[in-house]
Amino acid sequence: MSTKYFILTKPRNSNVSENDQNQIVSLNSSADVHILPKINLEYYTVFGLFENQLIEWCKQYCTLKTNFLDIGAHSGTYSISLASVSNRVYAFEPQKMTYYALCGSVALSGLENIDCHKVGLGSPDQVGTQSLKIVSNDGGGSSLHSTKGILREESIEIITLDSLNLSNIGFIKMDVEENELYVLQGAVETLDRSRYPPILFESNGTNPELFTYIHGLGYDIISVVGCNNMFLACENKRSKNTVYDDADKKYV
Repeated sequence: MSTKYFILTKPRNSNVSENDQNQIVSLNSSADVHILPKINLEYYTVFGLFENQLIEWCKQYCTLKTNFLDIGAHSGTYSISLASVSNRVYAFEPQKMTYYALCGSVALSGLENIDCHKVGLGSPDQVGTQSLKIVSNDGGGSSLHSTKGILREESIEIITLDSLNLSNIGFIKMDVEENELYVLQGAVETLDRSRYPPILFESNGTNPELFTYIHGLGYDIISVVGCNNMFLACENKRSKNTVYDDADKKYV
């Protein structure tokens, strides 16, 4: 049985032994708990979780016999929401404070089938310490590739997905702010070992290099209705030896 938690707050810099201003919050022990950035409180109050309809749509690709990868997990809305329909969840979030929110959400939810990893995923050439550019105060949009609107930078560790030797992957969600191609370049063995599971991924604008690479792995790409920057890669069953000509939009 998972340990249950409550939240105790004390005024910062106060005497620890003083208890006059303590606050205790006891949460519904059977609830999924999300620690979310306060800057978006008004949105969450009105609309609930970001991408909640998309998260619900993803449940059709999860099974209790296979594992789910949440690459770019943020504070864990996908991981926590899909944990009950997955065998195991592997969540990857390299940004420090966002990662702490992810771990806190998992602990308060009492979900023992989520493994949180404070690393970014990338290609073999990216492995090591890299500089993550922070572009917002809610932990979203942080990228290795940002060139403007940078608030600060944070050193993170990059590894390849293949280095973890994971298997039995049934579904992948990937939102890594222009690093999707590099993640896939470091995941070739994992995808092959898991027989090319569906991948939900973000792509803002045209990205022919990414799409061509995904097609070359043997996937078709489908636009997700209602989400102009989200796509689903599904195995197309064609020979992995065929080459996709992105200019002509056909296999040759």
